[in-house]
Amino acid sequence: MGVSLRRAALATTVVVATLGIAAGAVDAHGGVKSSDPASGSTIDEPIDEVYIDFGVKIADDVEIAVLDPDEEPLPSETERISETEAIVRFDPLEEEGTYIARYLTTEPDAGHLLAGAISFDFGHGSTSGGIDARTWIGVGALSLAILATGALFSLLRHRAAQRSGREDPGDAETPLTGTTHL
Repeated sequence: MGVSLRRAALATTVVVATLGIAAGAVDAHGGVKSSDPASGSTIDEPIDEVYIDFGVKIADDVEIAVLDPDEEPLPSETERISETEAIVRFDPLEEEGTYIARYLTTEPDAGHLLAGAISFDFGHGSTSGGIDARTWIGVGALSLAILATGALFSLLRHRAAQRSGREDPGDAETPLTGTTHL
């Protein structure tokens, strides 16, 4: 394998690994066993608390912030209610739309950071459209990785062609047919 090809393979591996880590951070439901309301659900009655069961032991200093449809934080108080569960309390919801409960804590036994969010819609006037912002961020990150990898391989192919004296790698004869690419 040539040096340029090894560099391209290494760069691709780094990009994919970095995006894998980023995708894990973006994953809104990865560290949650269950929640009430359930992530992605629609509720019709105003609530004044969100419950999350992480499914693993969590630290005492768990934080949960609830954002209203305008992405403004609601005044709230978070409490760890068991080794794996926490609850955040706030004034009853009034505005219809999509609410996001962002959480941040650690798993003390393993030292893992647990960060993410659940979202739910309140009322029939939801503006969610079915796909939340975290999903679009993940799709965008993956698309960027694919485009960056393609651009890197294209650049390496172009440089290799320049070193071999060809203007464009597409000008090479195809060994099986003997024809030239246009």
